Amino acid sequence: MMTTVIDKLRSEKLTGHWRNLCGSPARLRSMLHPSPVLAEQGNFILKLAETPAEVESAQKLRYRVFKEEQGRLAQCTDNIDRDRFDPFCCHLLVVDKPTGKTIGTYRALPGDRTEKTGHFYSEEEFRIEGIDALRHEACEVGRSCVAPEFRSGAVAGLLWSGLAALRRRPRSGREAIRAHYARRHSSTEFASFHYLFGCVSLEETDPAAAFAIYELLKKQGKISPLLKAIPRPGFELDPVLRREVEAHLENGDQLLRQLPPLFKGYLRLGATICGVPAYDRDFGTIDFLILVDMREIPERYARHFMMLA
Repeated sequence: MMTTVIDKLRSEKLTGHWRNLCGSPARLRSMLHPSPVLAEQGNFILKLAETPAEVESAQKLRYRVFKEEQGRLAQCTDNIDRDRFDPFCCHLLVVDKPTGKTIGTYRALPGDRTEKTGHFYSEEEFRIEGIDALRHEACEVGRSCVAPEFRSGAVAGLLWSGLAALRRRPRSGREAIRAHYARRHSSTEFASFHYLFGCVSLEETDPAAAFAIYELLKKQGKISPLLKAIPRPGFELDPVLRREVEAHLENGDQLLRQLPPLFKGYLRLGATICGVPAYDRDFGTIDFLILVDMREIPERYARHFMMLA
């Protein structure tokens, strides 16, 4: 009998402690089981994929954009873009409310999940010096695309903000409680990761233009001091003559203005490139590896980018 009373008192004390720490029971439940919906804006819902069907909707959108529209993914023939990394990634989705269709997607691979994949996706294309030191502070992003009929900017903006929300989203109930406690009792910012990195592609496959872009960004001081990416055998660009690179450098400003919107978006956030570009022959793109320190995003972009955090 005495043991039962003591156990009850301990239970009540523990419950009181959690209520004092976390607030109401509803607040505690929301931290232990956070909603997959990150935001709603007009006719759009930003959420994390929860089911295999939702992940498949993202994979089908990727196929539509990368294969059918852009003519990439040479080896992909089954109407869906998927690889062995997908089961371990977080898939951000923008869903059109009236139709229920996935119209935008971004996938993210937190560094701690590479214990299951063996390495990051981009490590198949690049040998990345310095990545081990950042692995548990980094999140790899990629496969970003938006359905062509929804490219007004709103969907892309939601996906950008979703990355910030993902950064502040604990990966477990226990981590959620620690994060809540840290925010209440410390000025130290809780975040699941500090670095975004991944491959960003050019829209052209001219190696001379790619090397010229590398030289222009290097001249601007946009080379990462933390990571060095070296194309693996089979991913090197074809050699080019110096005069071909110089011909592109003569129109350097125009060359940078013609960078894909995603690449320019990363640069506005303060991204650095990690080395010379590589050629992904299967995907059909020239890729740079970029790194963004999310703690160093310029103030004029931080408010918009972090609006869901």
